Amino acid sequence: MKKYNNEIFGAICLLAAGFFLSFGGLLIRLVDDATTMQVTSYRSITFCLVALIYILIKFKSETPKAFINIGKDGLLLAVILGLSNIFFVFGMSNTSVANAVFLMSTGPLWAALASYFFLKKIVGTKTIVAIAGSMIGISIMFSQGFETANSLGNLIILGVPICFALQLTLINRRSDVDFMPSTFLSGILVIIVGLLIIQDHSISTKDLLLVLFMGAFQVGLGFMFITIGSRYIPPHRAALYILLEPILAPIWAWAGVGEKPPMIELLGGLIVFAFVTWRLIDEFIEKEKNN
Repeated sequence: MKKYNNEIFGAICLLAAGFFLSFGGLLIRLVDDATTMQVTSYRSITFCLVALIYILIKFKSETPKAFINIGKDGLLLAVILGLSNIFFVFGMSNTSVANAVFLMSTGPLWAALASYFFLKKIVGTKTIVAIAGSMIGISIMFSQGFETANSLGNLIILGVPICFALQLTLINRRSDVDFMPSTFLSGILVIIVGLLIIQDHSISTKDLLLVLFMGAFQVGLGFMFITIGSRYIPPHRAALYILLEPILAPIWAWAGVGEKPPMIELLGGLIVFAFVTWRLIDEFIEKEKNN
């Protein structure tokens, strides 16, 4: 029963992660003049703050021990998370939202490969069907908007789902460890890189407030829920649940900056939503029968 409850909790956390992360494209589009590295570095300030608050509340006087417990895997995870953040902002700034969201939505495919090769977990037939169906939906969503001309941006953004798959795999492999300190350290790493690269630190008040909000709300809460939820869900299914992100991203762009999504994009999103919902409900039904 405890494992069953943990999986429900993990799935809810991952769905919440997809919700918060889905605001990324819209928020970056609202930034006026801040450079790519300014966005990446400055948003990491509040990103770190969210992670640190979680750590201090949970571990209290045991906080130093929590950082020690992450070990080498935790340090590797911090580097992967840091790279993922940098890839996201640089890629989003050098390609279209449609391209970026489509390529990031290949996460379940990379996660399935990582789950098989690194965790030796067999991906079930139902999960394969759900991933395949979701990829069809994603392809329909962005069939009219994908631009092959943005090759550099596309290549950079492809690093996000690959890092994401490795992140889920590392966390799930050591499910006994809370890797939130790694999340915090990844933000520190990005801030240090920013300090070394950024030559002009001036930024408008509007952009600064927007970027700080992005760090706390979008990536801060998003990665917090991923770090928590993926401890209890295998990588291939975890990545599937977070596909809520590309479903919602066009809706926020529509509501926020008036980019009305075409009907084919809404149809593709509905297909993805249907497959993810089916797999989620089916999984819980199976668990209920076994308890």
